[in-house]
Amino acid sequence: MLAICGGDGIALYVGDFGGAPTYRLREHSAPVKDIAFSPDGKRLASCSADTTIVLRKLAEGNAHVETTIRDGRNAVEAIAFSPGGDLLASGGADHTIRLWSVATSERIAALDGHTDEVTALRFANDGESLFSAGRDGVIRHWALKSGNCSVVGRHHDWIRQIATRPGGAELASASRDMTLGLWSLANRKESRMWSAHAAGVDALAFSPEGRLLASGGRDSAIRIWDVDAARELMTLKAHRRPVLSLDFNPAGTLLASGAGDNQVMLWGAD
Repeated sequence: MLAICGGDGIALYVGDFGGAPTYRLREHSAPVKDIAFSPDGKRLASCSADTTIVLRKLAEGNAHVETTIRDGRNAVEAIAFSPGGDLLASGGADHTIRLWSVATSERIAALDGHTDEVTALRFANDGESLFSAGRDGVIRHWALKSGNCSVVGRHHDWIRQIATRPGGAELASASRDMTLGLWSLANRKESRMWSAHAAGVDALAFSPEGRLLASGGRDSAIRIWDVDAARELMTLKAHRRPVLSLDFNPAGTLLASGAGDNQVMLWGAD
């Protein structure tokens, strides 16, 4: 299953990924900013500039709205499910992160710490903490039980995306300052940082085993990196506009890329 979001809603592909989507989901009244599948694949969440979050149940390929959450801010920019699928985190233009119960749609907590728009969210693999990043160039760690916040690291410009490395020991970040960052979660320090894309990095994704990191950026290119060596292995060029999203399939045999040219491409391991 593949979901693609944009200014005209969400295209959901079930089975075949070519041609017209299986379903078009247009519950939002403004551009969709982010989407996330629940860990068990039974729900799809989306957030929008219309200040809402929509939760859908997925059953036998259908996607019906389970609930709509009125977030009440200028725009909701990022969402993420917890590993257990019971919590949903949202971040947006009011600099605040909110935690929601998936079962009841009730707000559980609000986390304040960023000084600008929150643009990226990821739960730790154990589900006990949350990582966030934003236009302020700061990556923050939130201990969910205590609510304590600490700074993991900083970029010189807007952080577009973050991702936890499989195994949970490191976090990667993509920034408009043209660099990729890798951060140790044990000591909250920089492991390495390197230049990746001219004019900025917009997207990143770890391969399932964590050995490779894919990045995409303003130069319209996708680069595949050996994470430990911070060494580029290959460059993929087919998009004509900035690459805005990347994701590997669970087997690591396919990489999906979405770009500002309104195209989604699938890249095979062969």
